[in-house]
Amino acid sequence: MGPVTERILCGGREMTAVVLAGGRSRRMRADKAGLDVGGRTLLGHVLAQVVPLVDETLVSVSDGRTAGTARQDARRTGARIVADDVPDQGPIAGVLAGLKAARNDACLIVACDIPDIDADLARAMAGAACWSEITVPVGPAGLYEPLFAIYRKSVIPGIEALLASGERSLLPLFDRCRTAVVRFEDPARIRNLNTRAEYEDYLNSLGRKRDS
Repeated sequence: MGPVTERILCGGREMTAVVLAGGRSRRMRADKAGLDVGGRTLLGHVLAQVVPLVDETLVSVSDGRTAGTARQDARRTGARIVADDVPDQGPIAGVLAGLKAARNDACLIVACDIPDIDADLARAMAGAACWSEITVPVGPAGLYEPLFAIYRKSVIPGIEALLASGERSLLPLFDRCRTAVVRFEDPARIRNLNTRAEYEDYLNSLGRKRDS
């Protein structure tokens, strides 16, 4: 038997994770979700870490471009595919679709280009989320990390209003909702793979870990 992973609870209640896999990956110039990481896709790599932490895992896709890869990885891990109501609206549409489809109130949103899931940070956010509608980590540079955050279903109308106004960023939502901040000092705790160079550097770091 493998190691037992304790689920993350929010106020004593189960959570849903929504893994965003619908981006166009313009800077990467490739489907991020399908990038190879140790013999499996990046999405599969992320799902393997996320699924044991929560009661339910959803994979958000924008349209058919990523659906094939996502369906295979979802089938292997027991996750469920959720498609955006309107494609090509960016991560905000994936967050909205995931929140609508989730069976739990509190949802951990995770972008699939965050290859290493910091479970301790996610637990700290869940612990701070008892009174908030959004719980978001803030790193040493003072920037929000909106795609590794906890959102409750109560923010759905706010997201819909942003989309209706033409806004594609989640950041304005934080001033309109009860938002808790969890600060962290080590920027490596949330690593994003946005470019080919960042992806190759990540693969090299995995190789160094195996060789050490």
